[in-house]
Amino acid sequence: MGSDSFSSATDEFAKLFHEKPIKRVGCLGAGHVGVSTIAIMAKKMPDVEFMIFDDNPAVVCACQSGQLPFYEPGMQELIDSLRGKNLQFTSSIQSTVQLSQAIFVCINTPLKTSGVGSGRAADLSGWENMARRIAENSQGECKIVVECSTIPVTTGETMRKVLHAVGDAAKYEVLCFPSFYRGGTALSDLESPSRVLLGAHDTPAGVIASEAITKLLSKWIPRERIVHSNLWSAELAKLAQNAMKAQRISSTNAVSALCERTGADLTEVMRVVGSDSRIGSGYLRSCPGIGGPTLLSNLAMLVYLCESLQLTDIAEYWRMVMKMNEYQKKRFCDNIVNTMVNIKNKKIAILGFAYKSDTSDARESPAIEICKTLLDEGGKLAIYDPQVSVEVIANNLSGYHPLQITHARSAEDAIKDAHAAILVTEWPEFAKIDMRLACASMAKPPFLFDSRGLFDVEEMERLGFQVYRIGKPNRST
Repeated sequence: MGSDSFSSATDEFAKLFHEKPIKRVGCLGAGHVGVSTIAIMAKKMPDVEFMIFDDNPAVVCACQSGQLPFYEPGMQELIDSLRGKNLQFTSSIQSTVQLSQAIFVCINTPLKTSGVGSGRAADLSGWENMARRIAENSQGECKIVVECSTIPVTTGETMRKVLHAVGDAAKYEVLCFPSFYRGGTALSDLESPSRVLLGAHDTPAGVIASEAITKLLSKWIPRERIVHSNLWSAELAKLAQNAMKAQRISSTNAVSALCERTGADLTEVMRVVGSDSRIGSGYLRSCPGIGGPTLLSNLAMLVYLCESLQLTDIAEYWRMVMKMNEYQKKRFCDNIVNTMVNIKNKKIAILGFAYKSDTSDARESPAIEICKTLLDEGGKLAIYDPQVSVEVIANNLSGYHPLQITHARSAEDAIKDAHAAILVTEWPEFAKIDMRLACASMAKPPFLFDSRGLFDVEEMERLGFQVYRIGKPNRST
């Protein structure tokens, strides 16, 4: 950076961060993104002190005591190895902000539940609140603030305006470091990412802040894998990536319906499609609908953003991806009801409640709509998931008679005496079920609805099941 550019940045900010290593990092938010990201950073940077703050004392206590409030394979062991060394948890935002040079903000961005854009626009009140609290607790010191989550466009600008209004505009610089890892594979994704993205303003202070965070990250990620962009590009890149993932899932689900009508096999079709190097094999498996905390909400945010910019046709394009997802969920539920004809008072085994395997997250899980459909039909559900808590399941199915819902201790317990077994989540342990014994233990005729393509249809039919698998012609009826 030239001397003119350096001198035009504030002297205090430049003195603190220009060619000076960051040794103290704070994180606001002890959720999945914050804990996973900071834990890997602490592992890779033993000479840097990390402090994670959360407003919820129960969450902080759980993290400190050795029982994380979420499930992620290998994460508990990693936290245990770092706690008391260079990683600590706290419920004091004052300490976190004051002791940190760089502050990673890792909080959820829900959709608005009322007002203009309800159900579609991002609710940025949490980000505004964090920016205000950072400014109020900084004691006049310079800070680099890093958005580190799934963030909608304008989040950085929203935080910058609040920071500058509450504090000294020259003392803060906002960067964007969107999370690209996948729940369930966070450790492997974060251990050696193929690339990460860092967005910053193209100003003297922005360049200084970007270089300071790049040097910090380069202890973990080779510098050539750190992609730089402006702030808006970084924010939009995350939305665009998630929208294209959702588009790919919905496209695969659309083809699955076509396969069932024509006699084609989705697995064979997608094997051919995925072998094309221009397309690749990722996200080409059937499912009962998109789930999880980010893809659908990001799609809604993108639709609303397009509408706000008067890009009506583009908004409608992305809205169709959401409509296809609703169609897939309804199609799977309707098939269960139409195949069984009568569900009232029948026991139905629900195998899996998380939106995907290797996570305890049930937000937007297809299991919720499947269960509600069957409960509305008068069914009695035996639900088993190895990681989703009874409380989470109960909260998602509140309003139904408790006698309609049983929380099974195992998959076999759920299946016993059931009229149907519905595979919702592709947990590896479900592939190990002795399906011969399972079939023998069920009411007759036993139905098997496979939403993930886990079971071989011909083999299950030989065992005596009437089988429906997404993307395969239904030969049992």
